Amino acid sequence: MTQVDAPSQRRSIRRQLRQVLTRRRQRFGSWRRTAAWYRAPGVICLAVGLGLATGRADLVILAAPLSLGWVAALMATRPMLGSRAPSATSRVDVETFGSNSADVITEVIGTDGVEFVSVAQPGIGSGPIGEMVTLPGGAPSRTARSQFRTTQWGWTPVTRPDSLGAGPDGLYVTGQVRYAPARGELILPAVSAVPAIGLPSIIGGWAGAHVSRRPGQGSDLVDLREFAPGDRLRQVHWRAYARHQRLYTRRTLSDAEAELMICLDLSTLYRPRLRTPAVGAWAVAIASAQRLVVQVTDEVSAWRDPKDHAATLETRRHMDKSSLDHTVAAVAAFASAHLQQGDRVGMLTATIPQHVVRPGTGDRQLQRIRHRLALTEDRRSRMLPVPLWRLTPGQIVVWCSPMTTEQSFRAVAECAARGHLVVVVDTLPVAGMLARLTAAEADHWRVLAVERERELTRLRGRGIGVIHWDEGGIEGQLVDVRRVLRGRRH
Repeated sequence: MTQVDAPSQRRSIRRQLRQVLTRRRQRFGSWRRTAAWYRAPGVICLAVGLGLATGRADLVILAAPLSLGWVAALMATRPMLGSRAPSATSRVDVETFGSNSADVITEVIGTDGVEFVSVAQPGIGSGPIGEMVTLPGGAPSRTARSQFRTTQWGWTPVTRPDSLGAGPDGLYVTGQVRYAPARGELILPAVSAVPAIGLPSIIGGWAGAHVSRRPGQGSDLVDLREFAPGDRLRQVHWRAYARHQRLYTRRTLSDAEAELMICLDLSTLYRPRLRTPAVGAWAVAIASAQRLVVQVTDEVSAWRDPKDHAATLETRRHMDKSSLDHTVAAVAAFASAHLQQGDRVGMLTATIPQHVVRPGTGDRQLQRIRHRLALTEDRRSRMLPVPLWRLTPGQIVVWCSPMTTEQSFRAVAECAARGHLVVVVDTLPVAGMLARLTAAEADHWRVLAVERERELTRLRGRGIGVIHWDEGGIEGQLVDVRRVLRGRRH
């Protein structure tokens, strides 16, 4: 009698189990049994057993319809076992694709052998899996259409068509429940409506929306002089002629275009503190209850006052934004404002690796800037020295930075020393960080705020305008910026 080796016996058992599972897959395909498949015969056996044990025939009679329904569902499900399972694919409608919204079309193939199919659809502001849509079976394919809307920018997952198909009476299910391939799109940052930065007299081209220091044809009157041969008649000041009976011509300064170079400081990154997850069973239960209360409160407020609810959601989103979000929003807003009035606008990142969008005009230039902003990575980088920024003489520098490091202030001072007109856009998320500060961090924040305000006041004294993007009220701040820039010594 030969003795069987234990490892070889285990290998034989595993081989037999694989063969059984392979035959089962060949028989059932991707379909799998649900709890209803086991509960129905269990209830039937329980009712029949109780009826026979207690001598009550009514329990056996009540179990008869359930047993007949279970058998009928098995007979109806048997033909579709081993067939292909429903598969869902999603695509974004190019015609409706905007800066932060799009229509998503989901097509489900193979629904002729199922009772219904549930497919995950994106929602408005709720991500790629916002809601589950149920489609009836009986047809070779079904189509669902939904709208996707988000406040994010950059590469964003738009849809993930997780699907689940069910057979008759739900005895068998199939489909990709959580592992469907996701579809993402590059979402361009939204453009906020802000006025352009009012600039003093500049040195620029011969046409534009700003006053230059060069005499010529323009709209800014300097003085009057007597008419001389060669002057154009349209330059004659007829009111002065009516008063003095002598011809006088207007002397004006030519209108010029401005060339802005918007510089991004990605050497520092600040975001409001995230809420720490709860630890422990009781803490998790309390956190879940709090989320449920907030959700119910939001639904009630949305039903009572939709405008107030929308404002509350906007405030929450604003409190969660990082310094990079404020930087991207500020760049897109000021680039759009100056491009609309005919200025030349460019963009560069003052960190490694450096990305440059050369100055240009028009709507396509705005699209180039927004596309470059959407590809900006959410990480810190080392700042480049100002000589390596490749700024050209006469460019107006718009410096977007949280302004928390000595390098940021030094870069602003060096740009001003090189003769550039500089405007600083402070993108530190002050409101969100203050709301999430702990007691131990409050003192450190006070010291940082005092130091920042002192340095920013020094910049204003040197004729450098400062805009706090997080505070809002950009129009009022631009009035102060114009006053500071006009007092700058040229």
